[in-house]
Amino acid sequence: MLGSHLAGLRGGLEAALLVGVLAAWWGAGRGGARAAGRRGVTVRGLWTGAAAAGVAALAVGWVFTYGTRELTPGALKVLGGVLSVAAAGCVTWAVLRPDGARAGAAGAAGFLVVAREGTATALFLWAAVSAARDEAGSAGPLGMVLLGLGVAALLGWGAHLGVRRLPEARLRAVAGGVLAAVTAGVLARGVRDLQDGGPLGGLLAGRAVDLGGAVAPDRWPGALLEGVLNVSPDPTVLQVAVWALYLVPALALALAPVGFGRSVPVGVEEQKRTDARAGAGGGAGPGGPRSAGGRRGGGGADTDGERLRDGPRRAGGRADGDPR
Repeated sequence: MLGSHLAGLRGGLEAALLVGVLAAWWGAGRGGARAAGRRGVTVRGLWTGAAAAGVAALAVGWVFTYGTRELTPGALKVLGGVLSVAAAGCVTWAVLRPDGARAGAAGAAGFLVVAREGTATALFLWAAVSAARDEAGSAGPLGMVLLGLGVAALLGWGAHLGVRRLPEARLRAVAGGVLAAVTAGVLARGVRDLQDGGPLGGLLAGRAVDLGGAVAPDRWPGALLEGVLNVSPDPTVLQVAVWALYLVPALALALAPVGFGRSVPVGVEEQKRTDARAGAGGGAGPGGPRSAGGRRGGGGADTDGERLRDGPRRAGGRADGDPR
């Protein structure tokens, strides 16, 4: 019973955390109604992609459980590896876009994140359904799998709400760090699946470390570590190398002052505010109040030589031809 519960928890936790934190990442931010509407479209695209992946995974699991064809363990490993690498790349690309993620990119990220673990979890779920339908079967394993998925969904929703409550400056750093750590695990796990499935074969396949029972997946600590960070008891050299090569620069970007997301060149916002003040108070027209920006000593453009030279550019020049 506990194994079924932990299997459902591991299968749903990683996807729930990634989708929850991504929704908080793309949903937060300042701006007017247009910016808020654009963020809302992005988040809806993310949820739509995740829901579509869940439905597709259930359909694929049903076909291979009750149909005439069977998905072999090797093929499942290769499928999981390809989806893992694609999910990590899509999440990274969508988060690092300088102009923010579009709805299509967010939907693709949500789809790949859920589909990555969704197929294997759906196969396990349908197997539990088949066992419960047998005459001598029990519905206990099915209930424990569903309970594990429910706990994973609650943890993901809690992470989403927790990140959304953070101030915007801290939200970027915290969410970026979480996304970097989880995505690094997804990528490393995809590489391991491709090694076990055959395409990468024996490439640096030696064990980098043996964690043994410290992270046993049949216990709560091991299940949580594997579900969140994809920590396995016996990672390969290639798996650890890929994990480190992704995580270190990703964390550097996440915790840097600029961080992930939309970047603004230094001084642009200050320049816009200065231009707005100059245009509003600089007396650009014949009837404009000269005391606010054109009178010497009045705090306007004439009080500073550099700002005097910049005056025509900032205020559009004086209508009366006076170079001041």
